[in-house]
Amino acid sequence: MKKIILVIIANFLLCPIIWAQKQIDRSQELRIGQLLPDLPLQPALNYKQDRIDIKSLSDKVVILDFFDTYCTNCIAAMPKLQKLQDEMGAKLQVILVTWQDQKAIEKFFETSSFLKEHHVKLSTIYSANLLRSYFPHKGVPHTAWLYHNKVQAITYSDFVKAENIEALYNNGTIQLPFKSDFNEGLDENSSAFGQEQLVGSVKIFGFKNGVETTGIQIAVDSTTALQKTTFYNMDILGAYTAAWSKIKKPTFLLKEERLLWKVRDQSKYQYPKGSGGKNVWLLKNGVSYERCDRVRRSELQQAGIILNDLNGFFGLKVYWDTKEMPCLVIRKIKEGKNTIKQLESVGGLEGTGVLAFMVDYQGDFPPVVDEVNSKINIRIKDYSNLEKLNEQLIKYGLTLVEERRLIEVLVFEELK
Repeated sequence: MKKIILVIIANFLLCPIIWAQKQIDRSQELRIGQLLPDLPLQPALNYKQDRIDIKSLSDKVVILDFFDTYCTNCIAAMPKLQKLQDEMGAKLQVILVTWQDQKAIEKFFETSSFLKEHHVKLSTIYSANLLRSYFPHKGVPHTAWLYHNKVQAITYSDFVKAENIEALYNNGTIQLPFKSDFNEGLDENSSAFGQEQLVGSVKIFGFKNGVETTGIQIAVDSTTALQKTTFYNMDILGAYTAAWSKIKKPTFLLKEERLLWKVRDQSKYQYPKGSGGKNVWLLKNGVSYERCDRVRRSELQQAGIILNDLNGFFGLKVYWDTKEMPCLVIRKIKEGKNTIKQLESVGGLEGTGVLAFMVDYQGDFPPVVDEVNSKINIRIKDYSNLEKLNEQLIKYGLTLVEERRLIEVLVFEELK
């Protein structure tokens, strides 16, 4: 359970994660501007035939949206794709593409109440190993754009919008940010790190095309012997929290209530939910960072340097403070007949600290404060409301109480 919690914390504080996979063969990879090779008919569901001839669709903008049934972001975007298909008619062909087999995809469409509610019945190519070899990737969603049987874009799903489809259909070409899961932008010629005479440098810039979002990476360059510190395509909030997490290890979830904004425009620093896709927002507001040093510092020391660089560049002061606010406090209750002293030792939440994190993670409660700090193993099945939580906690001699507390908050303050 601890490993799972650490992954969730990393996800929240740092950046989206592309899960490690075996080495991907890129020998057949198609590049932007290349024509499609001869393709066999592809097995399909929800199409007018049980096979799709992709090259026969040359007069349409073809969107190949790679997904799998485990990807919640992929599924959440499907109603939008269906709406575009319905509205744009003969100009567009959206095709979902997955490595999963026919049986799995048939079951997916038959059992998903979400897809049925939104009337999603998009054409889907299954067992698509050949297409995956032409458009290799590590993470989904992954979107390839075709027109006139030519690869026009390989980008993020956020950019699948009517105006972009119309632009490609009318102009025959389009330029969109390049999505690569292989960090092709990190070559020696695209940064200062390959220069042998370099003494040191720091560079803060915006969205870097062709580079996947990364957390803070610190390494020594084998050629120059300089210490390199980098991150790419992060929101400013994410950059600061990633640096602070190396100095002050997080013991709680950094919920919105724990952020105190003393700035004129918060939307520059943090993606406003529901604003048309985070990657579209990052194209304008994302930040990237490259630094090389002759002096090799510890991770903790280098994190402090990053914070100083960011503060100076953005005119910010970002620091931890405390603020009183409504909280849920984990407290002990007196032992009684309902208290179980001998409980399962495995299979639950490993302590009240993990309980606090998991309740915070639900998003429906005020910040949780752990005033017990017990390592007791706790099994919780229902997080629907406070009453249900306390019904489950009573046997552990615990309760969640609504009170006000001084809690830690991260302050973003613009300097005048």
